[in-house]
Amino acid sequence: MFLDYHAVMVFLITGVAMVCTPLVLGQLFRPKNSYAEKNMPYECAEDPIGDAQIRFDMRFYTTALIFIIFEVEIALIFPWARVFASSPDRAFALGAGAIFISIVFLGLVVDWAKGDLDWVKSFQNKRRVQEK
Repeated sequence: MFLDYHAVMVFLITGVAMVCTPLVLGQLFRPKNSYAEKNMPYECAEDPIGDAQIRFDMRFYTTALIFIIFEVEIALIFPWARVFASSPDRAFALGAGAIFISIVFLGLVVDWAKGDLDWVKSFQNKRRVQEK
């Protein structure tokens, strides 16, 4: 019974060793001369100004999520095109691709209708909470 899981145990030990060995070697051999300027965070060789814990506008996150969704859609079109080119039943492959593209297009229409693609949103038609 132990021989059945022997390969799994070898892969587990190898994986743990490959993760832990560079960490231990780095801890042993890296220089330990830290000073204030070295520990200071920076971005693009500029000194930081203000607090790092600020609130970003939700439009940044929404735009990033929409980009990721359409990037994955493009990545999935390439294997579909390969299967479509060599498929004996091209009508079925074309239908599956059309369904996939229509679902993604429907998502784009919904995002567009909600106004998530507008960088500057209009708040004129939004109801505000009435103060008492």
